Amino acid sequence: MVEKTMRNVERPFLENEDEGYFFRVSDGTQIFYSIYMPSNVPQKTIYIISGYTGINHNTDRDIIEILGNNTNRVVTIHPRGTGYSEGNRGAVKDFNLFINDYVEIINSDIQTNEENEVILYGHSISAAIACAIGSQLIMNHGIILVNPPYKMKKSPGMTPSMLEYIKYGFYMVFARHKPIVNMGGDPSLIINIEERKEAIQRINDPLLVKNISMYMMIKSRKLLDNILNYAKEAEYPLLLIYGTEDSIIEKEGCDEIFKNWKHSQKEYIIIEKGSHGKQTVLLSKNQIIEWINRISEL
Repeated sequence: MVEKTMRNVERPFLENEDEGYFFRVSDGTQIFYSIYMPSNVPQKTIYIISGYTGINHNTDRDIIEILGNNTNRVVTIHPRGTGYSEGNRGAVKDFNLFINDYVEIINSDIQTNEENEVILYGHSISAAIACAIGSQLIMNHGIILVNPPYKMKKSPGMTPSMLEYIKYGFYMVFARHKPIVNMGGDPSLIINIEERKEAIQRINDPLLVKNISMYMMIKSRKLLDNILNYAKEAEYPLLLIYGTEDSIIEKEGCDEIFKNWKHSQKEYIIIEKGSHGKQTVLLSKNQIIEWINRISEL
Protein backbone atom coordinates (compact mmCIF):
# COMPACT_ATOMS: atom_id res chain seq x y z
CA MET A 1 0.00 0.00 0.00
CA VAL A 2 1.38 3.44 -0.95
CA GLU A 3 1.95 5.90 1.88
CA LYS A 4 -0.65 8.66 1.92
CA THR A 5 1.92 11.22 3.04
CA MET A 6 5.05 11.88 1.04
CA ARG A 7 7.29 13.26 3.78
CA ASN A 8 10.80 11.93 4.07
CA VAL A 9 11.45 9.37 6.78
CA GLU A 10 14.33 9.66 9.20
CA ARG A 11 17.65 7.97 8.46
CA PRO A 12 17.17 4.19 8.97
CA PHE A 13 19.31 2.38 11.50
CA LEU A 14 21.81 -0.15 10.10
CA GLU A 15 20.85 -3.31 11.97
CA ASN A 16 23.19 -5.70 10.14
CA GLU A 17 26.78 -4.45 10.04
CA ASP A 18 27.62 -7.12 7.46
CA GLU A 19 25.61 -5.17 4.87
CA GLY A 20 28.43 -2.72 4.23
CA TYR A 21 30.80 -0.05 5.43
CA PHE A 22 31.01 3.68 6.17
CA PHE A 23 33.45 6.10 4.54
CA ARG A 24 34.08 9.45 6.23
CA VAL A 25 34.36 12.07 3.48
CA SER A 26 36.34 15.30 3.78
CA ASP A 27 33.63 17.28 5.60
CA GLY A 28 33.18 14.50 8.17
CA THR A 29 29.95 13.03 6.79
CA GLN A 30 29.67 9.23 6.99
CA ILE A 31 28.68 7.72 3.64
CA PHE A 32 27.50 4.11 3.46
CA TYR A 33 28.59 1.70 0.74
CA SER A 34 28.22 -2.02 0.12
CA ILE A 35 30.36 -4.41 -1.93
CA TYR A 36 29.34 -7.42 -3.99
CA MET A 37 32.25 -9.83 -4.30
CA PRO A 38 32.34 -12.64 -6.88
CA SER A 39 33.53 -16.12 -6.02
CA ASN A 40 36.61 -15.63 -8.23
CA VAL A 41 39.28 -12.93 -8.03
CA PRO A 42 37.69 -9.87 -9.72
CA GLN A 43 39.36 -8.09 -12.63
CA LYS A 44 36.88 -5.21 -12.76
CA THR A 45 35.08 -2.97 -10.26
CA ILE A 46 31.72 -1.50 -11.25
CA TYR A 47 30.49 1.52 -9.30
CA ILE A 48 26.73 1.99 -9.21
CA ILE A 49 25.93 5.70 -9.15
CA SER A 50 22.63 6.63 -7.51
CA GLY A 51 20.38 9.66 -7.86
CA TYR A 52 19.01 12.05 -5.26
CA THR A 53 16.49 9.58 -3.88
CA GLY A 54 19.18 6.96 -3.27
CA ILE A 55 19.32 3.21 -3.80
CA ASN A 56 18.44 0.05 -1.90
CA HIS A 57 21.30 -2.41 -2.37
CA ASN A 58 19.00 -5.26 -1.30
CA THR A 59 16.02 -4.69 -3.59
CA ASP A 60 18.40 -3.88 -6.47
CA ARG A 61 20.29 -7.10 -5.97
CA ASP A 62 19.14 -8.33 -9.39
CA ILE A 63 20.89 -5.42 -11.09
CA ILE A 64 23.98 -5.86 -8.94
CA GLU A 65 24.19 -9.55 -9.88
CA ILE A 66 23.88 -8.74 -13.60
CA LEU A 67 26.75 -6.28 -13.35
CA GLY A 68 28.75 -8.62 -11.14
CA ASN A 69 28.08 -11.74 -13.22
CA ASN A 70 30.03 -13.62 -10.54
CA THR A 71 33.22 -12.19 -12.05
CA ASN A 72 33.17 -8.48 -11.20
CA ARG A 73 33.29 -6.56 -7.95
CA VAL A 74 30.31 -4.17 -7.60
CA VAL A 75 30.27 -1.18 -5.24
CA THR A 76 26.94 0.45 -4.35
CA ILE A 77 27.02 3.85 -2.62
CA HIS A 78 24.19 5.52 -0.68
CA PRO A 79 24.49 9.26 -1.50
CA ARG A 80 24.53 11.67 1.43
CA GLY A 81 21.07 12.30 2.82
CA THR A 82 19.77 8.92 1.58
CA GLY A 83 19.77 5.33 2.83
CA TYR A 84 22.16 4.65 5.69
CA SER A 85 24.35 7.65 4.91
CA GLU A 86 24.39 10.74 7.09
CA GLY A 87 22.98 14.06 5.89
CA ASN A 88 19.67 15.89 5.75
CA ARG A 89 17.09 13.87 3.86
CA GLY A 90 16.54 15.41 0.43
CA ALA A 91 18.13 18.73 1.34
CA VAL A 92 21.82 18.82 0.50
CA LYS A 93 22.95 22.40 1.13
CA ASP A 94 25.87 22.28 -1.31
CA PHE A 95 25.45 20.27 -4.51
CA ASN A 96 29.21 20.07 -4.98
CA LEU A 97 29.41 17.91 -1.85
CA PHE A 98 26.96 15.44 -3.41
CA ILE A 99 29.23 15.02 -6.44
CA ASN A 100 32.51 15.19 -4.51
CA ASP A 101 31.42 12.38 -2.17
CA TYR A 102 31.35 10.00 -5.11
CA VAL A 103 34.69 11.19 -6.46
CA GLU A 104 36.36 10.94 -3.07
CA ILE A 105 35.00 7.48 -2.25
CA ILE A 106 35.63 5.99 -5.68
CA ASN A 107 39.14 7.42 -6.01
CA SER A 108 40.02 6.04 -2.59
CA ASP A 109 38.63 2.63 -3.55
CA ILE A 110 40.51 2.68 -6.87
CA GLN A 111 43.79 3.24 -5.04
CA THR A 112 43.06 0.26 -2.80
CA ASN A 113 42.12 -1.95 -5.77
CA GLU A 114 44.32 -0.42 -8.45
CA GLU A 115 44.66 -3.69 -10.33
CA ASN A 116 40.95 -3.62 -11.21
CA GLU A 117 39.51 -1.95 -14.29
CA VAL A 118 36.94 0.73 -13.43
CA ILE A 119 33.42 0.98 -14.88
CA LEU A 120 30.69 3.46 -13.89
CA TYR A 121 26.99 2.58 -14.09
CA GLY A 122 24.21 5.17 -14.12
CA HIS A 123 20.48 4.82 -14.72
CA SER A 124 18.17 7.78 -15.38
CA ILE A 125 19.29 10.88 -13.43
CA SER A 126 22.25 8.96 -12.02
CA ALA A 127 23.51 8.64 -15.61
CA ALA A 128 24.00 12.42 -15.62
CA ILE A 129 25.71 12.23 -12.23
CA ALA A 130 27.99 9.47 -13.52
CA CYS A 131 28.98 11.67 -16.47
CA ALA A 132 29.76 14.53 -14.07
CA ILE A 133 32.17 12.45 -11.99
CA GLY A 134 33.65 10.38 -14.83
CA SER A 135 36.44 12.78 -15.72
CA GLN A 136 37.35 13.39 -12.07
CA LEU A 137 38.44 9.83 -11.37
CA ILE A 138 42.10 8.83 -11.28
CA MET A 139 41.21 5.87 -13.50
CA ASN A 140 38.15 5.14 -15.66
CA HIS A 141 37.84 2.39 -18.27
CA GLY A 142 34.20 2.82 -19.28
CA ILE A 143 30.65 3.88 -18.46
CA ILE A 144 27.19 2.33 -18.82
CA LEU A 145 24.31 4.79 -19.22
CA VAL A 146 20.72 3.54 -19.10
CA ASN A 147 17.94 5.91 -20.24
CA PRO A 148 19.93 9.11 -19.57
CA PRO A 149 17.54 12.08 -19.16
CA TYR A 150 18.90 14.74 -21.49
CA LYS A 151 15.46 15.35 -23.00
CA MET A 152 12.25 14.58 -21.13
CA LYS A 153 8.67 13.71 -22.09
CA LYS A 154 5.50 14.88 -20.38
CA SER A 155 4.54 11.81 -18.42
CA PRO A 156 1.26 11.11 -16.57
CA GLY A 157 1.98 10.56 -12.90
CA MET A 158 5.47 12.06 -13.11
CA THR A 159 5.14 15.50 -14.75
CA PRO A 160 4.09 18.12 -12.15
CA SER A 161 0.71 19.81 -12.48
CA MET A 162 0.32 23.58 -12.89
CA LEU A 163 -0.53 23.91 -9.19
CA GLU A 164 2.60 21.98 -8.28
CA TYR A 165 4.72 24.25 -10.46
CA ILE A 166 3.25 27.27 -8.67
CA LYS A 167 3.98 25.69 -5.29
CA TYR A 168 7.52 24.84 -6.33
CA GLY A 169 8.05 28.42 -7.48
CA PHE A 170 6.98 29.69 -4.06
CA TYR A 171 9.42 27.39 -2.29
CA MET A 172 12.20 28.34 -4.68
CA VAL A 173 11.85 31.95 -3.53
CA PHE A 174 11.12 31.48 0.17
CA ALA A 175 12.40 28.02 1.20
CA ARG A 176 14.68 26.60 -1.48
CA HIS A 177 16.28 24.06 0.86
CA LYS A 178 13.04 22.52 2.14
CA PRO A 179 12.33 19.04 0.67
CA ILE A 180 9.12 19.65 -1.24
CA VAL A 181 9.48 18.20 -4.77
CA ASN A 182 7.78 14.80 -4.97
CA MET A 183 10.19 12.50 -6.81
CA GLY A 184 7.87 9.50 -6.60
CA GLY A 185 5.07 11.05 -8.59
CA ASP A 186 1.56 9.58 -8.47
CA PRO A 187 1.85 5.86 -9.31
CA SER A 188 -1.89 5.57 -9.89
CA LEU A 189 -1.52 7.78 -12.99
CA ILE A 190 1.50 6.01 -14.49
CA ILE A 191 0.40 4.09 -17.58
CA ASN A 192 3.28 1.64 -18.01
CA ILE A 193 2.65 -1.31 -15.68
CA GLU A 194 6.33 -1.99 -14.95
CA GLU A 195 7.05 1.68 -14.22
CA ARG A 196 3.97 1.86 -11.96
CA LYS A 197 5.08 -1.18 -9.93
CA GLU A 198 8.56 0.24 -9.47
CA ALA A 199 7.16 3.64 -8.45
CA ILE A 200 5.03 2.01 -5.74
CA GLN A 201 7.99 -0.01 -4.49
CA ARG A 202 10.23 3.06 -4.33
CA ILE A 203 7.67 5.15 -2.49
CA ASN A 204 7.37 2.51 0.21
CA ASP A 205 11.12 1.87 0.53
CA PRO A 206 12.50 3.27 3.84
CA LEU A 207 16.00 3.63 2.37
CA LEU A 208 14.84 6.00 -0.38
CA VAL A 209 14.08 9.70 -0.15
CA LYS A 210 10.63 10.83 -1.31
CA ASN A 211 11.04 14.61 -1.62
CA ILE A 212 13.98 16.80 -2.53
CA SER A 213 14.49 20.56 -2.31
CA MET A 214 14.06 23.12 -5.07
CA TYR A 215 17.76 23.87 -4.72
CA MET A 216 18.50 20.25 -5.65
CA MET A 217 16.07 20.44 -8.57
CA ILE A 218 17.71 23.57 -9.98
CA LYS A 219 21.17 22.04 -9.65
CA SER A 220 19.83 18.87 -11.28
CA ARG A 221 18.56 20.85 -14.26
CA LYS A 222 21.98 22.45 -14.73
CA LEU A 223 23.57 19.02 -14.54
CA LEU A 224 21.26 17.69 -17.26
CA ASP A 225 21.97 20.70 -19.45
CA ASN A 226 25.67 19.85 -19.25
CA ILE A 227 25.39 16.23 -20.38
CA LEU A 228 26.45 17.00 -23.94
CA ASN A 229 29.49 18.90 -22.67
CA TYR A 230 30.49 15.86 -20.62
CA ALA A 231 29.93 13.66 -23.68
CA LYS A 232 32.14 15.85 -25.87
CA GLU A 233 34.99 15.58 -23.35
CA ALA A 234 34.60 11.88 -22.47
CA GLU A 235 37.88 9.99 -22.81
CA TYR A 236 36.47 6.53 -22.05
CA PRO A 237 34.24 3.94 -23.80
CA LEU A 238 30.44 4.14 -23.62
CA LEU A 239 27.59 1.64 -23.54
CA LEU A 240 24.31 3.54 -23.98
CA ILE A 241 21.01 1.72 -23.49
CA TYR A 242 17.52 3.04 -24.22
CA GLY A 243 14.15 1.35 -23.70
CA THR A 244 11.58 2.10 -26.39
CA GLU A 245 8.69 2.20 -23.89
CA ASP A 246 10.36 4.68 -21.56
CA SER A 247 7.54 7.09 -20.70
CA ILE A 248 9.88 9.74 -19.24
CA ILE A 249 12.93 9.99 -21.51
CA GLU A 250 13.00 11.06 -25.16
CA LYS A 251 15.11 8.85 -27.43
CA GLU A 252 16.24 11.95 -29.30
CA GLY A 253 18.23 13.04 -26.24
CA CYS A 254 20.00 9.69 -26.06
CA ASP A 255 20.78 9.96 -29.78
CA GLU A 256 22.49 13.30 -29.17
CA ILE A 257 24.53 11.98 -26.25
CA PHE A 258 25.77 9.07 -28.36
CA LYS A 259 26.52 11.26 -31.37
CA ASN A 260 28.57 13.69 -29.27
CA TRP A 261 30.45 11.10 -27.19
CA LYS A 262 34.15 11.80 -27.78
CA HIS A 263 35.66 8.35 -27.31
CA SER A 264 35.51 6.35 -30.52
CA GLN A 265 34.61 3.09 -28.76
CA LYS A 266 30.91 3.50 -28.12
CA GLU A 267 27.90 1.23 -28.44
CA TYR A 268 24.18 2.09 -28.53
CA ILE A 269 21.57 -0.56 -27.73
CA ILE A 270 17.84 -0.05 -28.27
CA ILE A 271 15.69 -2.36 -26.13
CA GLU A 272 12.24 -3.04 -27.55
CA LYS A 273 9.51 -2.88 -24.87
CA GLY A 274 12.04 -1.60 -22.35
CA SER A 275 10.54 0.73 -19.71
CA HIS A 276 12.21 3.59 -17.88
CA GLY A 277 13.19 1.34 -14.99
CA LYS A 278 14.66 -2.09 -14.36
CA GLN A 279 12.91 -3.82 -17.23
CA THR A 280 15.26 -2.24 -19.76
CA VAL A 281 18.29 -3.45 -17.78
CA LEU A 282 16.92 -6.97 -17.38
CA LEU A 283 16.14 -7.21 -21.11
CA SER A 284 19.67 -6.05 -22.00
CA LYS A 285 21.41 -8.38 -19.54
CA ASN A 286 23.35 -10.35 -22.16
CA GLN A 287 24.54 -7.25 -24.01
CA ILE A 288 25.67 -5.63 -20.75
CA ILE A 289 27.63 -8.69 -19.67
CA GLU A 290 29.23 -9.03 -23.11
CA TRP A 291 30.27 -5.35 -23.15
CA ILE A 292 31.75 -5.52 -19.65
CA ASN A 293 33.72 -8.62 -20.64
CA ARG A 294 35.12 -6.78 -23.66
CA ILE A 295 36.09 -3.59 -21.83
CA SER A 296 39.76 -4.57 -21.72
CA GLU A 297 39.83 -4.56 -25.51
CA LEU A 298 38.19 -1.14 -25.96
